[in-house]
Amino acid sequence: MLRPMILATMLLALPAIAVADVKGDARAGGWPPEQIGKETSIPLLRSQNLYNFETDGDRGAWLQDQQRRWYYAKVLGRCLGLSFATRIGVDTRFNGGSLDRTGTLLVDGQRCPIDSLTASAGPPPRPGKLKPGLNRITRG
Repeated sequence: MLRPMILATMLLALPAIAVADVKGDARAGGWPPEQIGKETSIPLLRSQNLYNFETDGDRGAWLQDQQRRWYYAKVLGRCLGLSFATRIGVDTRFNGGSLDRTGTLLVDGQRCPIDSLTASAGPPPRPGKLKPGLNRITRG
């Protein structure tokens, strides 16, 4: 009798836990609001890579780590080819296993030194990009 009651309690608690996780991830890029815009570093281990990136023309790039947190890497000067890059690399040789403002973005054989690396809410939405669920065609 006690066992079914424990299972029922656990099953009722699971949706609440799932909702709590979704709310936690809905924060600005996985960061607490007070961290957005502050200098930080990305801990990169040998087995961990960046998850995603989006460029900001030739001025910088938003980088996303494996925990889905966004960072904005502003480069010194212009980084030609960054706006068309389909993949980028990072050089962390001066800071061991983490990427910070002493690192470098590698784009098509070009080295683009990072001026600042800050916590970010992520890239702004693109003007022509529709949100999921809103791109249905309605016929009248």
